[in-house]
Parts: sequence; structure tokens; C-alpha cells
Amino acid sequence: MQVGILQCDNVRSSLSEAHGEYPAMIEKGFSGLDDGSPFTFRVYPVFEGVLPDQVDECEAYVITGSRYSVLDTEELWIHQLQNFIVRLNKATIKTIGICFGHQIMAVAMGGKVARADCGWQIGVHRSRVLQSKGFMQPPAEHFDLAMLCEDQVDKIPDTATVLAATPQCEYAMLMYGEHFLGTQGHPEFSPHFAKALLNIRQEEFPSKRFDKGMASFSERPPDGELLFMWFSHFLLQGREEAPADVVND
Repeated sequence: MQVGILQCDNVRSSLSEAHGEYPAMIEKGFSGLDDGSPFTFRVYPVFEGVLPDQVDECEAYVITGSRYSVLDTEELWIHQLQNFIVRLNKATIKTIGICFGHQIMAVAMGGKVARADCGWQIGVHRSRVLQSKGFMQPPAEHFDLAMLCEDQVDKIPDTATVLAATPQCEYAMLMYGEHFLGTQGHPEFSPHFAKALLNIRQEEFPSKRFDKGMASFSERPPDGELLFMWFSHFLLQGREEAPADVVND
């Protein structure tokens, strides 16, 4: 299966040599699985105005995170990406959105994004699984992911199903039909990269929140591998029968 990575930003130059670019992190997340998932990747730097000519140019897509905000309405490429997501939805092509990708999917589907009332959410945050879908194997009652966001989905469209939430982010994981999946957390971030990025941006955060965010990586190792297993199953689901859905009370 060829997966198109819709790249929405570059890694800061001071970090890219050691950690790679965002598409490489995503490829590494999939390649680190032991299930022999048959994925190849093609990168589209959408933040530079490059999009696939046709929606079916790849069998599935992943939309990366970004330092840009979905609220940056003056950015032409953001509008172009929203329009492309609408086309992906119409064609029911499997698509995964991460952080910025999760938010722009929600907007393209008719939802809203706003500044979070709690302010910056940084460090490792625990999401409680509210509804478990068949692709979410092995099952889990919760998962921990690195977060680095000031915006979040504020209103979901009627077509969205809430799969997971944190105490501050009630739409931490959303699914639309059987073909769109979004998560606010960053499964592709290694703890080393996430901490290095937070250190570079330290002045943007309240000092106590920064300290708590940095300490969280020792308290709760992120479940990136688990999320990439779910992503793999999600993209391949339909090729074989999946387990039944489960609702967690």
C-alpha cells in the first residue's frame, strides 16, 4: 500500500540532523512494527503548495503536525489542504491526521478549532479510550502521547465519533465513517525529540507548565508504538475482517 505523507512543516534546522524530518518520523513509526505491514511512502510538502494531482494518487494519506495554526487563514496552502481533504472524504480514501492534521480534518469536515481554554498542552498526556474500534488492537483503556498544542478541536461535525479524550481535550481522537482518523497527540515524536523541541521553545510556555511537561516523559513513557499499530490496522482494515467494536463505560 502506498501512503502519501502530506507534510505540513519542516523540523527546525537545529533538530533535523539528529532527528530527521516529520515524514521520516512517520515512516519510522510504521517500519518499527513487527507485523510486516506493506507500506511504501511518498512525501508531498503541502506547506510549500505541493499536493497530489489526484486524490487516488496514493491509496491512503497521513497529514502531519505543524507549527502553523489551522486558524492562520491567510495561509493559502491551508485552504488548499482543506479542499483536498474534502475531496478525500468524498472518495472515502483512508486518511490519518496528527495534531495539526487532526484539527484541519475536523475543520474540513465542518467542525471548529479554537485556542484551548487551558492554554498550551505540552508533555505526555493520557487519553482515555471511550469507544474501541476493531482496528485498535491490542486493546487499551488508555494511551499516553506527547502533546504540543495551543489549539484544539472545539466543535465536532455530526459525522465524527469520539474515540478518546483527555481531561483538557475532549476530542483527542476522532473517527469519521470508516476512512478518516485523527489524533491530537504525536505518536511519531520520540521522547528525545519532543524534549529537545520543548527546550527550544521554552520561552513560549509558563515555567511551571514547562517543568511539568518535561517531567512527564519520565512519569509516562509515550505509547507511540501502540498508536502506529492501530494506524497500521486502520489503513489495512477492510482487507480482512476486523474484531467487533467495544464501547467503554
